[in-house]
Amino acid sequence: MIIGNGSIAKILEDKDDIVFFASGVSNSSCTDEKEYKREFNLLKTIHTDNHIVYFSNLGIYYKQDRYTQHKREIEEYIRNNYKSYTIVRIEVCEWATTPNTILNFFKKQLSQGIEPIIQDTTRYVLSLDEFLYWVKLIQPGVKNEMNILGRKLTITQIIDEIKQGKI
Repeated sequence: MIIGNGSIAKILEDKDDIVFFASGVSNSSCTDEKEYKREFNLLKTIHTDNHIVYFSNLGIYYKQDRYTQHKREIEEYIRNNYKSYTIVRIEVCEWATTPNTILNFFKKQLSQGIEPIIQDTTRYVLSLDEFLYWVKLIQPGVKNEMNILGRKLTITQIIDEIKQGKI
């Protein structure tokens, strides 16, 4: 079963013995508590005997904002309530169509002739092929957490690759 209809949900292959929970808050800048409660309430409707795959964010290791706090809370709920699960942490997805992603934000700026402000930081950029490779390895019946990093790129490298049409 696949729950969700966004960029992640659309590329997953449905499996009878796994519930892919790909219906969450997608905008990391979200401050609307209703959105966080909606995700949490939807999660609670999934029977705890199911193997659930939850898509979290690598930001839980280094960010302190409402979005990453929520991701930590959901992860903890899953660990404490589900008999088997896989928590998958990712950061920037090359294939995502959501306008709020850093890639699509930069793409929009560049298409408007605006040169993005470059911060001295890095992001992990994940290709669709790499994401699908790791997701296909998920086995039901175990408790597992995986960090799928992708390529570590500076913001300058990300912008250069967008300009070159690589991402």
